Amino acid sequence: MFLSDALPAVTSRYSAFPEGCLECRIGDYMIRRHADSLWYVYRLEDILSVKRLVPSQTRPMMLIAEEDLLDSMTPAYFAEVQFLVSVFDPGHADESLARQAIQNKAMIKRAQGLLRAAREFSRTDCRVVRT
Repeated sequence: MFLSDALPAVTSRYSAFPEGCLECRIGDYMIRRHADSLWYVYRLEDILSVKRLVPSQTRPMMLIAEEDLLDSMTPAYFAEVQFLVSVFDPGHADESLARQAIQNKAMIKRAQGLLRAAREFSRTDCRVVRT
């Protein structure tokens, strides 16, 4: 008997980064140009797929995955890749200054645990910096 015979079957579901999105790994820094033309530094904490939970109408209240309730509508966030990020201050006038701030650790963490759609980090306005 093989170990694999004793384990339950695992179904795997692969996801891909959205078209035009940065391809990055946990721990990478990302610099992103905002509408104010400043470049801000983010750190990728995790890559997630999110399911919306809906409270039941019964007591005790339970949380049910929205996808289990809908039969003809696509659930919110379905197959959408999400980034869990920290964002740092200050903003930088150009990309090279943002890269320099990462190398010199000259940043102040403004917020952590922010969930952002991966598609917000496009290759046109963002860069990956591995340290």
